[in-house]
Amino acid sequence: MSKYDAIEKLLNPSSIAVVGASHNVQKHGGRLIEHLLKHQYQGEIYPVNPKGGGIQGLACYKSILDIPKIPDLACLLIAPGLLMEALRDCALKNIKMVMIHASGFAETGKDGEVLQQEIVDFAKEHNIRICGPNTIGIANVNNRVFASFSMAMTSSEIPMGGGISYITQSGAIGGAMLSQGWEKKIGINKWISSGNEADLNASDYLEYAVDDPSTGTVCIFLEGLADGEGFKAALAKAANKKKPVIIYKNGRSDIGQKSVKSHTGVLAGNHDVYKAVFKQFGAVNAEDLDDLFDYAIAFDSPNNLKSSRIGIISTSGGACTIVTDQCVKYGLDVPDISNESIKKLTEMSPEFSTPQNPFDTTAQILNDPGSFKKSLEVFIEDKNIDALVLMLTTIGGTIASKVAEDIIELSKKTEKPMYVAWTIAESLAKDGMNKLREAKIPLYPSAERAVKALAAVQQHMNFLEEWEGKKEEYSSFFFSSSKKEISNS
Repeated sequence: MSKYDAIEKLLNPSSIAVVGASHNVQKHGGRLIEHLLKHQYQGEIYPVNPKGGGIQGLACYKSILDIPKIPDLACLLIAPGLLMEALRDCALKNIKMVMIHASGFAETGKDGEVLQQEIVDFAKEHNIRICGPNTIGIANVNNRVFASFSMAMTSSEIPMGGGISYITQSGAIGGAMLSQGWEKKIGINKWISSGNEADLNASDYLEYAVDDPSTGTVCIFLEGLADGEGFKAALAKAANKKKPVIIYKNGRSDIGQKSVKSHTGVLAGNHDVYKAVFKQFGAVNAEDLDDLFDYAIAFDSPNNLKSSRIGIISTSGGACTIVTDQCVKYGLDVPDISNESIKKLTEMSPEFSTPQNPFDTTAQILNDPGSFKKSLEVFIEDKNIDALVLMLTTIGGTIASKVAEDIIELSKKTEKPMYVAWTIAESLAKDGMNKLREAKIPLYPSAERAVKALAAVQQHMNFLEEWEGKKEEYSSFFFSSSKKEISNS
């Protein structure tokens, strides 16, 4: 089976066998079934446990061979010592895609490497593709597939219709970040914990995501690569399709690289080499974990950045200075607004207000919540401005909701992107913040994170302009399939 068809079955299975199924939802085999049922998976679920009977209201089969149909996906939540028998049954049942959740393989040393290779050799012989081992699962929100035992799947408010695919080589951190992302209404529609990547690897998942029409942005938590050429090929394809790929690479120190090896069994490689490859193929480098989703929010917003000419509006003079300093730090322009805009702002603002870019609306917003909208309209209409950073400080309660509604309304009437930095405690402006998130208006807790995300979009836009002139130079990567450690490339 091709890697594309295998990942298609992994993410869009019409039926799932859960080997190691349990009544106990504290066990992995019980929790995974619970998550499938909780989120109303539409396919058939076949619990497998030697005891048979029923599990969580579903008929349970004593063996994989007893299942009446051929499942698209088999989730193997059993001990390493039982895996070969389960794989043999999968082969006899003609199951072609399996997800192995157990740890205790290449990440544990020589004995684990031998066991992992035994599994790989058997799978290749029988045309079986593997996700894992040492994976905590996958999620495909749009098709209601939550085949994972991660606690992230217990969320009851998972946003639908997002354009972000998230690939993670760290299951625990990947799941924790996913839970935070969903809680903040970030549109992550596909999530893959790749585990040890004994067969399917990060390069394969990236290539699939790039080809996926429902994916507009790809996020990757990367520890190391065994398929450097394949990864570069996938990045080249992403650049050709103008799809941003955002990567956080850990294992940057010598000690960190050793930790990666003990965690996933993958070599981390030299971080400077990775950064050079990211730059060469336009991957956006996330310097820290916050960057990963901060950038994704910006790329997933409905309005596209055209240039770096930034308009700044805030409810605080000090905040105006903070945002301006950040724009200068990240190489963004803060141009003068037009004379016409100055005239309009002068007419609508208090005498002590200074009509300029950046513009301080002053505290009049507390007495006249609509004043912020009027100021924003002036900046939207100004031909010197191509994007806006709006820094709201201590705006809360009903005024916060009103301001959020005005921002959303105006965002639908313009192509100019708006980035909001809102510094008040979220509990004091929760309704307003959630409205912005639901409308996919990029929202950040600080000016630096907002401007940094905007600069990342600008950087990628500049890369795509350069790529158009040199992509033929890298055309060979579109068809590359060789295996090579990226640090040696």
